This record gives sequence, structure tokens and C-alpha cells, in this order.
Amino acid sequence: MTYSTEFTVRFGEIDPARVVYYPRFFHYFHQAFESWFENALGVPYGKVLEDHNIGFPSVHVETDFKRPLRYGEKVRIDIDLLEIGKRSITVRYTAVRLPDGEVSAVSTIKTAAIRNDTFKSVDIPDDWRERFEKFKSGQK
Repeated sequence: MTYSTEFTVRFGEIDPARVVYYPRFFHYFHQAFESWFENALGVPYGKVLEDHNIGFPSVHVETDFKRPLRYGEKVRIDIDLLEIGKRSITVRYTAVRLPDGEVSAVSTIKTAAIRNDTFKSVDIPDDWRERFEKFKSGQK
């Protein structure tokens, strides 16, 4: 199942070429990740970090940039959970420019499950595995 959220490109997110500065895409992806936790997985990411003592930092990123985004445009970020490993998840983020539907960027980000107090890798807890399973995509 795909989770989607939308953002508007803000003035401070563009560069002198008047397009979104490429690191901002990663900010959009993380905002979508946090939104996914809160609105689809049922727990705000801040509570996951604090109350559950687990985090999911990025450990590998691959991205293709396809079309520019400009100031004032809307972008939809689609999240597809591609893989659930023993200690990691791999998520594909697709940035879709609205309203024309052109894909601006596609990124695959692998995140490791860690204990926040030690920053050591841990197995994904069963309750989180169950939440993730509901979003597991059949595509790679």
C-alpha cells in the first residue's frame, strides 16, 4: 500500500537557478517519513524515538533526479515500503510534481533499526514489524 502526503515548495527551498536545491528533496522525504509514522503507522515519530527508544536512521540512499520543482509548486511524496529486513526497512520515495504528475525524483532509502540510548542496531520489534507489514509493497 502506498502512503502519500503533499507539500508546497517554499522560497527558502530554491537555489539561484530557481529550482528546489537537491538536498531539500531529502528533507521532503524525511517529512513524509514522519507523516507516515504519525498518520498511517499510528505513532508520531518523536514518540517512537522517545517512548519506544527506537529510531530508523538512514544507512543507504540511492536517488535519481528527473524533473525540477519550482517555487510555489505542489509536490506529492509517495512512500512504498519495499523491504522489511531483520534490522532494517527499505523505502522508496517518489516525488511527483502537481498538478501535471511528472516525477521529479525517486529515492530508495534503507534505514536501520536502532536503540536510541545506545545507537546500536537492533531487530525490528514485532509490533513495528506488524505495522510495517501492512504497507509492504509487491514492487522492487
